[in-house]
Amino acid sequence: MLTAEMSELDLLRVLLLFSMALGPLGTHRHFLGLSPLRVAAHLVAFACAATGLFLPVPLLCVAWLLFCAGSFALFLRSRVASLGSPRMLAACVPFLFSNVAAVWLVAGSNDLHLLGYGMNFSFYAALHGNVLGWIVMGALAILVDREDLESTPYLPALFICFASFLLIALGIDQLHALKKIGVVGISVALPLSQLAFLRSVWGRDRAAFALGALSLVGLVFTMVLAWGNELAIRVLDDVLGIRAIVSVHGVLNAIVIAPTFLLAVALAHPARPSGPSSAT
Repeated sequence: MLTAEMSELDLLRVLLLFSMALGPLGTHRHFLGLSPLRVAAHLVAFACAATGLFLPVPLLCVAWLLFCAGSFALFLRSRVASLGSPRMLAACVPFLFSNVAAVWLVAGSNDLHLLGYGMNFSFYAALHGNVLGWIVMGALAILVDREDLESTPYLPALFICFASFLLIALGIDQLHALKKIGVVGISVALPLSQLAFLRSVWGRDRAAFALGALSLVGLVFTMVLAWGNELAIRVLDDVLGIRAIVSVHGVLNAIVIAPTFLLAVALAHPARPSGPSSAT
């Protein structure tokens, strides 16, 4: 029988793989396009990471870091003419998070104790980077790319969330004061940006509104749990010996909140037939 610690690690590994399967279908699809070569690279890197996570060959997880770094380099090369523009900076955020999460993945799987973090907290930092940083921030970056910069509320929300998520990742295990600052930033910026999205699709796209509303409700619930955890208030009991912050908060973020918001944005702003956007 697995111990609680082992069960939590297994759940984190599964959630990580789910987020790694979903991530490129959002940002990469919009900003790079999904060519057969990119899909093949995604599948190979994913297979290597999955093997490295569940078998005693953790060095294979480096393939995922190379995939994320290569994708970011390709994106920067394709947008070299617009470097420094607000849209370009916004589009860089999810790519940056995919690489930060990949570093935590490699550190956790190889037990490198990056910043003193053990395997559990390294994987949890990677999960935050993938789910909230890469997927949710990727959806906001798509919204920034589609709207007028003068009127969009998503650009400031995106950069506030970017800074806040980094503070949370750094404060998950040791630098707790940073985590509290990050949680405040996320608690303000992310719900407001989702409310702005719901307002924009109200009355014109019922499916996008329903998915966005589901994501927002889930987000509010997980934020209550996160704040309870920060204030040492027991909001929910552990599930099968796994901390609620992982078994409930982590699962809802990865399986419900991030995918539904990304799908809502994709429905409201379908990809252009001609390919990836200009991000200028």
